[in-house]
Amino acid sequence: MSTRIAVVLITLVLAGTGPSRAQNDGVTESPDGAEAVKVYFTETEALAKVFAGADSLWVETWHPSAAETAALAERLGWQVAPGAVRIHRGRRQGRDLGYAVITAEQGRFRPITFLVKVAPDLRVEMVLVMVYRESRGDGVKRQRFLKQFRRKDSASPLRLNRDVVGVSGATMSSRGITAGVKRVLAQLDLRYGNRRQP
Repeated sequence: MSTRIAVVLITLVLAGTGPSRAQNDGVTESPDGAEAVKVYFTETEALAKVFAGADSLWVETWHPSAAETAALAERLGWQVAPGAVRIHRGRRQGRDLGYAVITAEQGRFRPITFLVKVAPDLRVEMVLVMVYRESRGDGVKRQRFLKQFRRKDSASPLRLNRDVVGVSGATMSSRGITAGVKRVLAQLDLRYGNRRQP
């Protein structure tokens, strides 16, 4: 196996949170070493935070059809890699707590793994950066940036430096997270929009 193929495989394994443009834009090498990888939340920790107090948790796996994948691409204005989407759900005392998707998008060189928590009305409640893999630009993990996504839904423009202000020195990471949130909202709206709660 060539070194380049090995690097690509390692990148895909690290990103392994579902299909994303981060896995397809050809940028797989970073000048930063393994010490640059920062884990802020494990999957268990992130889900416990966004579904605090839940008495029931489960995962629904959605396999978008070719038509649904095409519809997503039309909504977003870019191609979406085909593949399953894992959607975490929660309930507390019979009340629906909404949806959470763990995903990845490309930063400057490496994928950023993050969670998007969406309320039953399909508006963003919280975004958490879980793993950042570069030595610079990790300001996107701060709530000063991430709280801008709260209450956004699939109809929100989500345009970097228009309705979402990027982090200085982290333009690519800001753009990646913004695109990822927009994609997750479109996916959840396509999947659950007909069940939307007021």
